[in-house]
Amino acid sequence: MKRILIQAGNDPFSVPTLESTLVRNHIRGNVGNLMYTNAAYKHLYVPGKTTIQIDTTPFAELSVADAGRINAECDIFVIPMANAFKKKFVRHLGILADLIKKLKVPVVVIGVGAQATLSYDTEFLAPVNSAVKRFIGAVLDHSASIGVRGEFTKRYLGELGFKDVDVIGCPSVYFRGPKFRMENPVGRALPENARIGLSTALRLANAEHAAAINAAILEQHPDLTYFAQESRDLNTLYWGDTSVVGGRHAPMPDFASHPLMRSADVCLPLEPHSWIDVLKEYDFAVGTRIHGNIAALAAGTPAYVFAHDSRTLELARYHHIPHKVLTDIPADVNVAKLYAETDYSAFNEHYDEGFQRLLAFLTKNGFQNAYEHGDGGAEYDRKVAATRFTEPYRRTEHHDEADLFFRMTLLREQLVDSTAKAEKKAAAQAARIKKLETQISEQEDRLSAIEAHVKGGIAARPRGIMKRLSSK
Repeated sequence: MKRILIQAGNDPFSVPTLESTLVRNHIRGNVGNLMYTNAAYKHLYVPGKTTIQIDTTPFAELSVADAGRINAECDIFVIPMANAFKKKFVRHLGILADLIKKLKVPVVVIGVGAQATLSYDTEFLAPVNSAVKRFIGAVLDHSASIGVRGEFTKRYLGELGFKDVDVIGCPSVYFRGPKFRMENPVGRALPENARIGLSTALRLANAEHAAAINAAILEQHPDLTYFAQESRDLNTLYWGDTSVVGGRHAPMPDFASHPLMRSADVCLPLEPHSWIDVLKEYDFAVGTRIHGNIAALAAGTPAYVFAHDSRTLELARYHHIPHKVLTDIPADVNVAKLYAETDYSAFNEHYDEGFQRLLAFLTKNGFQNAYEHGDGGAEYDRKVAATRFTEPYRRTEHHDEADLFFRMTLLREQLVDSTAKAEKKAAAQAARIKKLETQISEQEDRLSAIEAHVKGGIAARPRGIMKRLSSK
């Protein structure tokens, strides 16, 4: 029985609540993270041949001290990843590299990608090169190859000198297993009173243009659902803010004052299965969120990606998901026209080939998989069907006594935690200032000594010259 340990925020069959999500942040900032970790679990789960455990330790909290535990707990360590090659993730890459170097078990990375501009400019990634080299070097010392999102990431790693790189896309695209096909809406009219799901990233280079597109979609379909994904979205929905009375606004829905937050039905899934179930009720999903659109595909709902950077573009291209570069979409985009143009012919044609490429990668790296060696994912699906997941969170004006008590308790804990962090940060800064003051004082003492030496030398020089002259 092979023991597999998967690094993820949550076990696929656990039932997170609103409260646990707020406290534990098991979505690790974005519920899209659970789409690909759950998919990796499903692909690797072979009943009777494998056991799978989830390591929920956040990347930032891992250290070389965890090496002994991981070596003892598994026969192979799996790290499903997304757009990890970016400035924001440099520290995490360093932590992982240090840990992996101490491991004795194989380490397999699935679906990692680079985050750069739409032009696929690898120079943009120069600040992360050294961290990526350390991380990839450590991984390839423990595995046959590394699985990446698309051709851009493969080219980037090739420029850094790495050859054992397989393009496999994202495992979440294959959530439905082999032979899956999307119903193709190309040429069809958008159903009357269509249910539209919109997703949008909060941080993107062309925010003003994206905001105009979102506004046009909302105007055409004022009853659309805005599918939020991030922890910050959840906090805005749960706590609210003073942006309306304060007159604070932003192009993207950062504040409660944003039209998508005020006018639309706002829905935030707490895990992927309920997300997929809800999306089955929709006619069309659009937006910049790659996993928001992939969740729609898993539900069998046509989706159209607004690619806004290299990570979204290379996945949409690799998997042949209908898409356009964000800047090529008119600000007054017509949703009905976009629906009629949504063509899944290429997606369906290439699906099986891509799926086999993923399975070949898993085989190369020492795994059995659910489809060639197991039950085709039947046991995974049975467990999902037998689990009653929490419905996605929607904004509400009703708060009972228990909810209000939880809010007060959580707010108090957050205040205490933030105060402790602030005090720790202040103490660290004070220590650094004291160290700098000591260094400055030492430098001043050295400078004074040098000045005294120089002055003494200058004063002694004339006396020496007069002495030599008088001796003549």
